[in-house]
Amino acid sequence: MKSRHVPMSFEEFELLPVEPGWKSEYRDGKAHVTPSEHVAFARVTVSPAPVNSPLPMNGVTPEDQGVLLTCFATAFQDTIEYCDSDPARTSDSGRKLIREYFGGKRGSALQASKMAWFHPRQGGDRQVAGAALIVGHKDNSALLDLLFVHPDYRGRGLASALVQGAINHLAHLGKDPLFSRYHLGNLPSRTWHQRFGFVEEPDLILARLYLATAQHNYLRARQLGNLPDFEANSLLKQCEYWNDQVQSLEESLVNGKMEEAFALWRHQD
Repeated sequence: MKSRHVPMSFEEFELLPVEPGWKSEYRDGKAHVTPSEHVAFARVTVSPAPVNSPLPMNGVTPEDQGVLLTCFATAFQDTIEYCDSDPARTSDSGRKLIREYFGGKRGSALQASKMAWFHPRQGGDRQVAGAALIVGHKDNSALLDLLFVHPDYRGRGLASALVQGAINHLAHLGKDPLFSRYHLGNLPSRTWHQRFGFVEEPDLILARLYLATAQHNYLRARQLGNLPDFEANSLLKQCEYWNDQVQSLEESLVNGKMEEAFALWRHQD
């Protein structure tokens, strides 16, 4: 995935749609659209359920680091997290993240972690098709530290199977809830989290971003002159909702309740 640098007039630039997770700047007669650093935190209740996996799954051990890295590098080769990066940088980052997972950098590695695997058609050792790496925290919660699926195995329910398998194990361990985080600009990841049942946590920074996005999209549609009444009402309701959220979270901030205002503050070790 690459940043976008598109020649256009400033008037055209002002009518571009706003995309959460991306920042748009205008200079030198071009629109420069590059990734932002916005990350959302979300949570889901640990609730056991049947697992329907398209591939065999098992636990994860430190000996699996090499095969996990191979899958990681392929899974993230064209995502916003590594926008404008070459494959070597993606691999280096994956190696560091996986090493830190096993080293307890972001919490203790849990046996609830799952990986799915397949055997290549031409034979040879099995390879990883996807993994859900889970860490535990002292407050008895757990974090979906890393989730990735090989591009050849997406759209088959594998991510959901991996995470549900991990959740079933977490229930046995008495861990609850399961937290996760994702880059706002990674639409497939954001969509998957919502579909699975993760609920985004309140956050003042994101609420302000969502409000600005809703306001911009409403004014943009009005300027383009193609806004039916039902869509106008929907956008206005979004503006009102996020305006209320911003005011509520700003009140928490004024009252010194940092954990209520910012998700990152709540998730500090």
